Amino acid sequence: MIDWKPNTAWEPVTSDREPDAASAYTDARSRCPVARTDVYGDIWVVLNQELVDEVALDTRTFSNVVPFFGVRRPPLESDPPEHTRYRRWLNPYFGKKRLDALEPRVRAAAVEMLDDVVHGGTIDFAAALSHPFPTRVLCMVLGVPDEDWKLINDWSTRVDRVGGQQAPGAEDRVAVGEELHPYMAKLIAQRRGNPQDDVVSGLVRAEIDGEPLAEDVIVGIVMLLISAGHNTTTGGIGNAVLRLARDKALQERLRADPSLIPAAVEEVLRLDAPQQAMRRIATRDVELGGRAIKAGEGVWPVFGSANLDQAAHEAPAEFRLDRGVNRHSAFGKGIHMCIGAPLARMEMRIVLEELLARTRSFETAGDVQRPEWPRMGVSRLPLHVTPA
Repeated sequence: MIDWKPNTAWEPVTSDREPDAASAYTDARSRCPVARTDVYGDIWVVLNQELVDEVALDTRTFSNVVPFFGVRRPPLESDPPEHTRYRRWLNPYFGKKRLDALEPRVRAAAVEMLDDVVHGGTIDFAAALSHPFPTRVLCMVLGVPDEDWKLINDWSTRVDRVGGQQAPGAEDRVAVGEELHPYMAKLIAQRRGNPQDDVVSGLVRAEIDGEPLAEDVIVGIVMLLISAGHNTTTGGIGNAVLRLARDKALQERLRADPSLIPAAVEEVLRLDAPQQAMRRIATRDVELGGRAIKAGEGVWPVFGSANLDQAAHEAPAEFRLDRGVNRHSAFGKGIHMCIGAPLARMEMRIVLEELLARTRSFETAGDVQRPEWPRMGVSRLPLHVTPA
């Protein structure tokens, strides 16, 4: 029996009749916090904060080995101890020291792209900046030449478009995942001969039991970083700009006091989590929230719903700059918390800082398009911009 239909509940968000996801989860979270759904081949979704935390933190019972593109892509689609090894290799590339050093390049790219946007009149902010900008930044981290970022962005856009609600391993999803393989294989070969200080070079140097990582493994990891990093940051930037475009008082307050922008970023992430849910698979028969789940069934913690649970957050449907410590789960929780979360936060902050500094105002100027669940972002964002 289907307890909750995400596409029906999400329709007011997709059609832009509701500004956020608050109403999509309220009834189901109180009625059946662990619910059967009709997407991804009939799965369980977990909707309240307490049970979401239980699933996210119990990696023995709820495995992350769900190969969405046919071949597993660690570290996301792996469990300990394998997961631990890959995160240890990758974590330094997303640490504070490295990101601080990267920030001037990120800001320069944001300024360059905004200068093409903030000239008065109406533009589609999604197409002009929120979609391509995160790809360009990821190319910096990966060591992809800047002149190739548009090629990478086109691929990432196709991955996003074909993904939708197809089941893991779907033929179309696997096919588009393979499109970038030749390019990445060539980049890996270049790094083997001439290592740089970037993620691809680090993976080329990595070894397991004295043996280097196979090319397919490195390609899978790199493509995972591109697709996952692009989707979440694109959603975060688009959601933030849309919210400001529709709230002139908030926009003016942040323009007058940019020190409040980091707090605004956290509230956008909590209310409008770009990736609403993440996949898990039960490794054994288990009872969760009074529901009997069988080994092999899909169990998805819905972080977007947990962020709106009034049992865990005061006035969760309200946007509050003075919320203080904001313990949301927009980037997941536990060992699978998004490795690129600090980078995404930095990109969101920089875009808002530079956009607000370069404008007197901006507002929506047409129909906004938003993706289907479990994504929350902006596919089309027409803005009328008045330059500073």
